[in-house]
Amino acid sequence: MKVLLVRHPEVHVENDGHVSGIPLGLLYIASALENAGHEVQVYDAVVQANTDDSKEQGPEGMYHLGATWDEIRSVVACASADVVGISSQYTNQTPSAMKTAEVVREASKSATIIVGGASVSIMPAAFLDECEAVDYAVIGEGEETLVELLACLGSDDDKRSISGIAYRDEAKTIITDKRIAIEDLDALPLPAYHLVDMERYFSFNAAGKDGRNTYAYPGSERSISMITSRGCPFSCTFCSIHLSMGKQFRAHSVSNVLSHLEHVKKNYGVNHVHFEDDNLSFDMGRFDSLLDGMLANDYSITWDTPNGVRADYLDEAVLTKCRDSGCTYLRLGVESGNEEVGRLIVRKALDLTKVVEISKLCRKIGIDLEAFYIIGFPGETVAQMKDTIDFAVSMERKYGLLPFDMFTAIPLVGTELYRISKERGYLTEEKIVEKVPEDSNFIAGWVGMQNPGKVKTEEFSSETITGLRRGYARRHLGARVIYSIKFLLRHPRYLLVRLGDRAFLRQLVKALRERKFRSVVNDVFLYRYKNCVLRKVGHQALTDTRSHPPSPLEIQRNSGGATIGEDTEVASYS
Repeated sequence: MKVLLVRHPEVHVENDGHVSGIPLGLLYIASALENAGHEVQVYDAVVQANTDDSKEQGPEGMYHLGATWDEIRSVVACASADVVGISSQYTNQTPSAMKTAEVVREASKSATIIVGGASVSIMPAAFLDECEAVDYAVIGEGEETLVELLACLGSDDDKRSISGIAYRDEAKTIITDKRIAIEDLDALPLPAYHLVDMERYFSFNAAGKDGRNTYAYPGSERSISMITSRGCPFSCTFCSIHLSMGKQFRAHSVSNVLSHLEHVKKNYGVNHVHFEDDNLSFDMGRFDSLLDGMLANDYSITWDTPNGVRADYLDEAVLTKCRDSGCTYLRLGVESGNEEVGRLIVRKALDLTKVVEISKLCRKIGIDLEAFYIIGFPGETVAQMKDTIDFAVSMERKYGLLPFDMFTAIPLVGTELYRISKERGYLTEEKIVEKVPEDSNFIAGWVGMQNPGKVKTEEFSSETITGLRRGYARRHLGARVIYSIKFLLRHPRYLLVRLGDRAFLRQLVKALRERKFRSVVNDVFLYRYKNCVLRKVGHQALTDTRSHPPSPLEIQRNSGGATIGEDTEVASYS
């Protein structure tokens, strides 16, 4: 069959950390379908827009990111696919996924439309009820499910025999048995990087459009996300990963991960990897062996952990290997600075003294460290929220543990937090989907993930959370200044290294000419990756980014070939 896999456009708040990286889930699906003999194309509507300006401004600073609906119609019509698969990863982007399905149906009346991803896995029946254009929903991991479903579409087999799908049978929605999680992840082929223009993603990264924070050095724009394990056995009430990936921890072997790293380095010149695992260090023996393998092979690849790791699984020996293998930062999932809240409400038993210990070690070893914090849980008091703020400010001031924002607890549909909030009548807004105006690319009704008005309890309101976060922001800036001064006093060489970087000096001169003095102060004195500067990350002998082997899409373009929705210019939405 001819299959077109689509990543839908998105709606974001201006300056929000949108994700424009490779559509990793779709690339795993694509490789599984190719192995099964299908002809597969991938269209990423976020980065393959043909317009120079992919932003349509909406109310409250929101904007449409990616291809217009007319562009998507054109791409679908040209593809003439038998099956169109749409990825719906995030609940807050559900309206865009549904609108994309409707546009696909308009452009291709006969195609079978299948939607998968975390969002639809959480609410398959609701998704099908709201969006008549969709024929099937894939629940959970899709590599095996989609292969079986496509085989069934070409035969008279009963669809009920396929685990992990939802579909309509006349007026009734059928949800089949839950699919058993894929245990042997090594049996899956590598993501189908060859089906997308990797250089386009790297150019977006170079323009500052990478969805992940990273330490920037010459060549660091050649970064990708990678997932080496699936599932998490812990039970944090706010986390939705269990709903799509389950609680069983499954991992690629160390040899498989190392081969994967070698593949992307050799074929695509990748210099930096975001390890997106939800629990990268859960199996510490495996994690330690992975670090040993990275050190032994010396891929000259730097890396980070944007989704976080547990502090109580780390020690000095592992942290030293992290530093030596190219780690630019580690992020800890602290969540609450009050252990009672952590244990009874978040349901994450974490000894905060371990956070202090790891922070001290990272300061000693030279690893930049960040932390997730969340306030506004149902059952949490204002005093307990202040404990979290006090802890975050104190840890930053003393040890440089940089808070990655003070998040507001968001009751995502399907989570324990959502169930508790709904049962207690704490939800102030339950609307999941709002229809898209016919005459606009902009999708109304999208709510930012940091909207504090989702939950209201006897103890606090949205105004309470807003006030606490504002107070935290002021204290956070003060703590950052204090730690920066202490860091400069301990490491006077920092300024020499920072100002000795030619690339940074060019940016500095540009900022001075534009009279952006606040930016200059931030970039010189309050820079978040001070330890990376001291370690001169990126000054090591990295592969020349101009000499990497051309990708198949580059070869195709240079020979006059065409690719779906491709344009040589990077869409501008800054």
